[in-house]
Amino acid sequence: MRKIGIYDKVILVAAFAYLLVITIFMVWHQEFFSPDRFFVFAFLATVVMGQAWNFLLDWMPLVLLILGYEYLRGLVPMLTQKVNIFPMMKFDRAIFFGQVPTIWLQRHFFTDGHIRWYDNAAVILYFLHFVVPLMFGFILWLMDRKMFKLYAATMVVVSYAAFVTYYFFPAMPPWMASQQGFLPPVAHIMDQVLAHFAHPISLPTVYNYVGANLVAAVPSLHAAYPMIAALFVYKKFPRFGWLMFLYPIAMIFAVLYLGEHYFFDVVMAALYVLTAYAFITDWRGVTTGLWNKVKIMYLRFKVKVVAD
Repeated sequence: MRKIGIYDKVILVAAFAYLLVITIFMVWHQEFFSPDRFFVFAFLATVVMGQAWNFLLDWMPLVLLILGYEYLRGLVPMLTQKVNIFPMMKFDRAIFFGQVPTIWLQRHFFTDGHIRWYDNAAVILYFLHFVVPLMFGFILWLMDRKMFKLYAATMVVVSYAAFVTYYFFPAMPPWMASQQGFLPPVAHIMDQVLAHFAHPISLPTVYNYVGANLVAAVPSLHAAYPMIAALFVYKKFPRFGWLMFLYPIAMIFAVLYLGEHYFFDVVMAALYVLTAYAFITDWRGVTTGLWNKVKIMYLRFKVKVVAD
């Protein structure tokens, strides 16, 4: 673990103030803070901090792998035409007594044409899909490069596991199901909120060359990345890290309320995250445990065969 001195702390605060101002500016102008943009702005901060080379060594693989995932995700619609519509809907209705969370939340909390504070909060959280986990990763990288690599590996594993799922199980989100007539009308809250923001701007990004996949809903990476951040915050700061779990909880509300995901998508995200986190942070313990279970099953089977 690298010890941070007074000078480093001042530079660190300045770097985060700089990133925070850029984030606010981009969100206010309806601009998505993508990983490549974060990488460029964070790199400039590390140049000032004298950590540019280490930053490139540790962050380049993460950013390139995430961008590679985004590119592959955009290819999925060209490879498969099947779209799942009803499994997520049926799961949610079974859990929530016949209700789909998006429909229930909008019916009880949203008024068409009247924007409340939580409408703004939901949209802003949605826009911060990448930047908050990456900013935490930046903090973790400065404090504990070894743990940062575990954190980055978890993000990559979950992302590529999601890509495989998108190929084999393309899933229609609630807003699209509503447009197709499979659900009652879902309000376009995001459009109404963004109408009150500043005029959109367009900054260079490789995402201009990445195709969209509108049926990449299961699992929800909007929920998964905050979960990963919360788990590692808790691992690093166990005394108060549990407060970070408010972030994924808020994000879950946002994606359900805005009609971007079903609760099923969130549950699958949690399963992916917990599996990847357990394996990456303690792969020896996980593999040993699995091997012991296999041996127990084999011995039980052997005893049964002998008895028969």
